[in-house]
Amino acid sequence: MLPPPGRVLAHGPDAVLLEEIETLGPGTLVASAVVRPGTPFSAADGSLGSWAGPELMAQAVSAFANLEAGADREPSIGLLLGVRDYRCNVEGFGRDSRLCVEVVESSRDEEGRGVFDCRILDAGRVLAAGRLTVFRPHDPWAALGGQIG
Repeated sequence: MLPPPGRVLAHGPDAVLLEEIETLGPGTLVASAVVRPGTPFSAADGSLGSWAGPELMAQAVSAFANLEAGADREPSIGLLLGVRDYRCNVEGFGRDSRLCVEVVESSRDEEGRGVFDCRILDAGRVLAAGRLTVFRPHDPWAALGGQIG
């Protein structure tokens, strides 16, 4: 059984958009998210704008990295360096929609930089896709010059 997203993401409870981590495999993670009102990302009608797609993807990548490091460890932060080729086929993600967020690692270097191919689906239909470039520093405090804490 995989832990809930709130245990493997370095986010406050109101910022966690993922509902469940469904599968974890070599270089891949699949999570689900139910679009709910009341998050910092929610529109007045409870939907999520299409601009929130990269955040859903980034949370899935972060969950993957933290689970890979060990589910018993404190979640570590990662940095989103860039989003390439993000395409969204909808204006937003409707309230109460159950989304499937898939991330597949395409490359990683020894310093902690990685690239992930990501998709967001609803009932098997691809709503959004993109490629995230991320950085998971070995020492986040040093990487950010002491600006977090």
